Amino acid sequence: MIKVFLAVITILAAGIANGDPAAGTATQGGLSGFLFLPESDILQEGCLRIQGRLSYIDLKSSSDSYLVLPLSITWGWKDGFEIGGEIPFYLDDSAGEGRLFGDITAGCAWLYETARGGSAIVLRGQLRLPTGLAGRDRGSELVLGAATGTTFRLFRLQASASYILNGSGNPFKDRISDYMRFSFGGASYVTEDIQIVCAMDGNTWGDFGLSGSGVLYVVDGLSLFGVLRAGLGGRETYSISAGAAWTGSGF
Repeated sequence: MIKVFLAVITILAAGIANGDPAAGTATQGGLSGFLFLPESDILQEGCLRIQGRLSYIDLKSSSDSYLVLPLSITWGWKDGFEIGGEIPFYLDDSAGEGRLFGDITAGCAWLYETARGGSAIVLRGQLRLPTGLAGRDRGSELVLGAATGTTFRLFRLQASASYILNGSGNPFKDRISDYMRFSFGGASYVTEDIQIVCAMDGNTWGDFGLSGSGVLYVVDGLSLFGVLRAGLGGRETYSISAGAAWTGSGF
């Protein structure tokens, strides 16, 4: 699977059109942002981002752990509007019963407003399909939220909040519950090619964590990143992720 992902990046990079595609990675679900910090910016029209990451997730409640490979794609469909999605593949899951796929997510983001100094508000929506395994994946979800950010000196400060309806494996039969998710943090370049990101994220179901990320922009459009998250509450003890993202224009 990793070889296929790298081959796709190579083919697309060979056909990149002239332009200056926005650097960056994608958040969970495929939309613009960092892994645990949604972005208040979106891809420009005609830009495409493909990302893959390998994540090891250690759980508090049992001896089980997950090794998962989420693949995501984001496209700047039109000016001020992007669409994206993510498919996770569980490579090692002792409780997975041979179920390779997790929940598939599709989403969109709309740049609602911009102001001086780089401040912006982005409205975001996502739909999670219950294609994964009950007990391991969260199941069906409808997510509506917003992200905002501004630049202060050398830092890009970010915050986001979402309201979520969860219908488990079957939203038409199972009980629908709701909760809130939030994140805030900042990103800053330490050199012109290296960016660091710190974030706090959590939800009203009791999940809470601190994360730190590093992004290395190798060549135009290609970035490598690593993320470490410590779980302070909820199911996860910690998670480690490493991946690559490619962004090109002319699509």
